[in-house]
Amino acid sequence: MNFVNQNIPEYKVSEISAAIKYKIEESFGYVKIKGEVSGLAVKNGIAYLKIKENDDVINAIIFNNVYRQLKIKPEDGLEVLVSGKVTTYSKRGISSYQIQVDNIELAGEGALLALFEKLKVQLDQEGLFNNKFKKIIPKFPRNIFIITSVGGAVIRDILRVHKDNGYPVNIYIYDVAVQGEKCPTEVSRAIDRINLIELTSDFRPDIILVARGGGSLEDLWGFNDERLVRSVFKSQIPIVSAIGHETDKTLIDFVSDLREPTPTSAANLLFPKILEIQTLISTHQRLLSSNIKDKIERNILKQRHIENMLDIKGLNFISEKTLKFERLNSKISRKSLLSNIFSKKLKLERNLDIFSREKSQFINSHRDYIVQSYNRIANQIDTMIPLQKKQLEGLNRILRSLNYKNILKRGYTIIRDESKNIILSKDVAKKQNSLNILFSDGEITVKKNCDD
Repeated sequence: MNFVNQNIPEYKVSEISAAIKYKIEESFGYVKIKGEVSGLAVKNGIAYLKIKENDDVINAIIFNNVYRQLKIKPEDGLEVLVSGKVTTYSKRGISSYQIQVDNIELAGEGALLALFEKLKVQLDQEGLFNNKFKKIIPKFPRNIFIITSVGGAVIRDILRVHKDNGYPVNIYIYDVAVQGEKCPTEVSRAIDRINLIELTSDFRPDIILVARGGGSLEDLWGFNDERLVRSVFKSQIPIVSAIGHETDKTLIDFVSDLREPTPTSAANLLFPKILEIQTLISTHQRLLSSNIKDKIERNILKQRHIENMLDIKGLNFISEKTLKFERLNSKISRKSLLSNIFSKKLKLERNLDIFSREKSQFINSHRDYIVQSYNRIANQIDTMIPLQKKQLEGLNRILRSLNYKNILKRGYTIIRDESKNIILSKDVAKKQNSLNILFSDGEITVKKNCDD
């Protein structure tokens, strides 16, 4: 006879199920689980899947409203980090537990690289990376929009190159996040808004530069966003990408009109050195003057050759007629000779008159052409040289305005350390044994008091 402990509590199935559900949800609550996606199926907008690690598996569910907003969609074999709430449920008489997912992240660099390659292949097949769609980068831009973080070192490096090279250009900085979830949205929105500037506006940019310093694959991941890549592709304004270091690659590097390995190299490309431009202009001016001079000399020689040829033909014509006249003269009588002479004389005079007019017309028509060509070339020289001179004077004024010595003459000074490095803050100045102060008319060195 079996005896049953009368003190064992008695529960209904629903009570035990509810107690287990409460215990599991209270114990775990909101968690993150790392594993590999398996058995993915989407029905009526709801995703059913398993998260597995070796032989251990946990069911997962992603409801319709969450699945639509996921930036990273689950795929079989993809290593992920899912976030959500652990709960239980009953189905077909079986009680089970699962995680109700509300966010998915890629786990590990390998997963990121796999997603990168997949999206790259997809966009390449759509033609977004085709060179035939790439726009020409203006060699001498007037307005440049820089999309980057104003708090980073990248924008300081770019502005330093601009100042050193002295190229006169209008720079507009669009401040965005260059890392994290906000990065792709803010960069994409910046590109779209810049493209809305009217073509007739004085602020219409010639180039958009997207710049960021180096970082890990996760740090640069925002620049692999599909929406951002499509915004770059749709841009009517040429886009230069300068993301990370030379070995870093992002998807906007493939779709942009030009990819520079670093922000500094991009700055040197977009801000050419003003001295090199001035040298180039001077060289072209010399070549133009030399070409014009050569062309005028060739036309003068051609005119002289034509005049000589006309003279020779005229003499040959007269000699030929004279010889013919002399042969006839020996065969006719005096009377007929005189008549014939008179007739030939009239004919010869007419021919000479015609020849003289034709010669004058020919010479005058060619002389007018040469004179017109000379005047046209001279006018071009007179027009181009003052314009080039005015441009050079404008550039020289800009160079003079950037000269720090002119700023010192207005009462400013530059504080430097013993090695003549510029000191930018009082905290650095306090650490120096002596300070070098540069005025417009010279410099002095101030020794620090040992008691200070």
